[in-house]
Amino acid sequence: MGTTSFLKRAQALLRIRNQLVRECLAELLAVFVLILITLSGSAQMVTSSGTKGNILTTYLAGALAIMVAVYTAGGVSGAHLNPAFSLSMCLLEQFPWWKFPIFVAVQILGAFIAAGAVYALYYDAIWHYSNGTLAASGPRETASIFATYPADYLSLTNGFLDQ
Repeated sequence: MGTTSFLKRAQALLRIRNQLVRECLAELLAVFVLILITLSGSAQMVTSSGTKGNILTTYLAGALAIMVAVYTAGGVSGAHLNPAFSLSMCLLEQFPWWKFPIFVAVQILGAFIAAGAVYALYYDAIWHYSNGTLAASGPRETASIFATYPADYLSLTNGFLDQ
C-alpha cells in the first residue's frame, strides 16, 4: 500500500499538464531515440569494418528505431519526427502553423543531442578506426556515420528530385 501511494504522489508531481510541453518532450525523446539507434547501427558497421554489423543489421536498426520512435511519441505529439513531415501536416491544415517552428527546433535539438551521444559512445571506436584522422571521404572515413553524401556522379537536378 505504501509503495502504491508513493508512486501515485510521484506521478502527480512529475505530470506535465501543459499540452505543448508534453508534445515537445515527446518529439524530443522520439527523435533522440530514432537518431540514437540509427546512428549506432551505422557506427557499429563502419567502425568494425563490417565484422560486427553489416548493411542488413543497419537497416534492421533503422526499422527498429522508427518503430520505437513512433510508439514513444505517437500518442502524444503524433510522432512527426521530421521537419518535412511537420511542414506537410501544416500544408494539409492538419497541424497549426504556430507550432511548426517549435517542433522544428525540438526535432533538430533531439537529433543533435543523439548525434552527440553516439559520438560519445563510439568515441574510442571512431578514433581507432580512423587512425586519429577524421575524414569525410576516403578508405577510413567516419562522416558517413552521421550524414549521407551524394555520389560523385549525381547531378544537382537528380539530387533535387530525389530529395
